[in-house]
Amino acid sequence: MRVQVLKTCCALFFSIFSLTVLAQRSVYSQAELDSIYKDIKSNLENTESNLIKIDNAINSIEKIVNDTIAGDFYHKFANLRQNMGHWDSISKQIHQEGYNRTEASGDVCKQVVSLFNLTRFALFQDNQNLLDLAKHGMVLANECGELKHIAHAQSYLGAAHLNAANYKNALRNLIDSEKNYTKIDDSIGIAMVNLDLAIVYSNLQEDEKSIASTKKAALIYKAAGRDLNYAVALIDMCSSYLDIKETDSVIKYLPIAHKIVENRHQLANAYVYQHYGNLNIQQQKYDEAIKNLNRGLEVNKNIDDRGLNTNLFNFLVSAYEAKKLPDSAYVYALKSDSVSRSIGNNYERLNSLITLAKASHSIGKNKQSHDAFLNYIELKDSLLGEEKLKEVAALEKFYEAEKRENQIKIQKQENDLLSAKNRAANTRNIALLVTLLLLGSIAYALINKFRLRATKQKAITKVKELENDNLNQKIEYQKRELASKALHIAQKNEMLHELKSDLNKLKKDSNTNEVNHLINKLRFDKQIDDNWEQFTTQFMEMNPDFFKRITELYEDLTKNDIRLIALLKMKFDTNTIASLLNISTEGVKKARYRLRKKLNLSSDENLEKHIMSF
Repeated sequence: MRVQVLKTCCALFFSIFSLTVLAQRSVYSQAELDSIYKDIKSNLENTESNLIKIDNAINSIEKIVNDTIAGDFYHKFANLRQNMGHWDSISKQIHQEGYNRTEASGDVCKQVVSLFNLTRFALFQDNQNLLDLAKHGMVLANECGELKHIAHAQSYLGAAHLNAANYKNALRNLIDSEKNYTKIDDSIGIAMVNLDLAIVYSNLQEDEKSIASTKKAALIYKAAGRDLNYAVALIDMCSSYLDIKETDSVIKYLPIAHKIVENRHQLANAYVYQHYGNLNIQQQKYDEAIKNLNRGLEVNKNIDDRGLNTNLFNFLVSAYEAKKLPDSAYVYALKSDSVSRSIGNNYERLNSLITLAKASHSIGKNKQSHDAFLNYIELKDSLLGEEKLKEVAALEKFYEAEKRENQIKIQKQENDLLSAKNRAANTRNIALLVTLLLLGSIAYALINKFRLRATKQKAITKVKELENDNLNQKIEYQKRELASKALHIAQKNEMLHELKSDLNKLKKDSNTNEVNHLINKLRFDKQIDDNWEQFTTQFMEMNPDFFKRITELYEDLTKNDIRLIALLKMKFDTNTIASLLNISTEGVKKARYRLRKKLNLSSDENLEKHIMSF
């Protein structure tokens, strides 16, 4: 027994001594750094020994004179830390040191590769400056000129736009990236881009395209023997299958992926457990779902992916609600709310707020439910507002470009007119000179005078045509702006109906005054009237004579009659008018009937034709 204890103590002492000697080692050669890198890469266990080796290696890299070699080593060892699960500020700082050294080398092609390491870290861990890094990478790749770097930069720019929910720009950049990867026959690049394309298509509700893109990536990785990437592609594909509730395909592919990633990729393994939990909920196996979702949380402890934690908590809420355990569901709803608040992602925050509102209502915490619903409504309304502002900004940009183009055309036409005037003036001067010198040229001078008059008249006509063109362009712009206002009113009405419908469903489970109070809060009659007031005022400014004549003939027209007349004048159909006026199609028919009576129209007379005649 004593001998065994002695052996154990000796072994422990030797281990401590080895680590101490390793920690005290100050400088390695480049060959030794390569050897250490290969040694750790062959055994990526998250051990104290490996971390000490990396720390000592980092200290040695500082002594390397060649900036390109030093930058490459910094990125290698930072990626080793990440592969061991350390996506932290230390890994980010090591990547930054690598980029600083590579930038100092002045080689732009090496610099863009170095920047890709920083962009990859931002993509998976620090989204705050992701788009700026991706844009900078695109600039450097174009300067370098190598197609493989341009394709890689386009893929990162697409991923950055995807992270910002700008799916149009994401789709454009990812498709361009895939084309360039195809030109250089880089199948792995094509697979990587298709995984991001699958996410874009999923967010655009194009599930078939999403699954097709993921399958394409999976087949490429499988053929290349990259089993870990193959497994990740299968996990993404199962996510799409779960969205459309195609459980048979999930049951087929998810175990294959799980077997590959179980002891090799913690984050992918955590997502496997999330998908198992989602699958169990769809199968109504709620105890099994809770077990798998908790396993996902346990695996994610070392990674601390907060977005994944939010998803796992929300699925746990669904499982406990299905088991009729509202208290447990409420606990996880609180956790989801707390984590989503710290992330700052608006769309994840929306899911957490609605989850908390329903869970707190289920246990009678009506005040908390009420506040969560109000926050949900406010956030959703602000997101709709942001999207509307983006649309308006895009329209303004388009109209500004159109305006500049028209100004260029007008300037060109004015220059042509000026040239014509100058030519005419020169002709007149020559004619006068000839008249003074040759009295016999009177006939020629008279003819030239008439020609100048015709040119002047033509110039005046041309100017008037330009003025009319400008006026028509202004009217067309106002029409588009008026149609945009009408569209905004319709979108807001639809959103209010949707929210009111959700609240009425909730009201069926409760008779509390708080829910009724919340429904009353959704009455935005004054705000809608204000929007209509702006719409009516702008329409009347565009058609002053029309409204003057019709109100003089029919003095008993109401505000609602004026609105209906305006919409009929704009040639909107019955369904669109119903959406804009926030009434049913039957209500539109009744309003038309009342308007016909006020306009004294017989059954044979057409209402729209009568309105257009004014």
